Amino acid sequence: MSKIKKFVAGALVPAGLEVVRGYVVRRVREVPPDDLLSAIERGDADLLGKLSERDRRILELAARRFGKYLDYLTVENVFRWLAEDLPFYAGIIYGHPNGLKWLGSVLDQIKSCARGLASRGPAAQGLSLLPVDEKGQGQ
Repeated sequence: MSKIKKFVAGALVPAGLEVVRGYVVRRVREVPPDDLLSAIERGDADLLGKLSERDRRILELAARRFGKYLDYLTVENVFRWLAEDLPFYAGIIYGHPNGLKWLGSVLDQIKSCARGLASRGPAAQGLSLLPVDEKGQGQ
């Protein structure tokens, strides 16, 4: 591989991670802190709920273009991102006994939905992070 191709390939790694990071941080930022705490207490990993058409397109494009970076959506990485970008939210998550476990469940839903959108599989039905029933409705 030429030096230029290696440089370009290396430059895409941080770009891909920043797209994934930006999406997750933006989605968390949109949640009121009281709703975040309530969701953790209930064990409700569907905090992000149904995707808007805009978010569906963003997530689909990001998953197709940067899908290999979805594996970076680990509790450790996302918690570090939140601690840097949204320390108040990170404090809510870390301060709750089930906060990190809950974050893992949310990330599993995001990854599943993104992969479904990218492949146009069943997770894309209903444009939701929620499981869908046989009618394609969010549960």
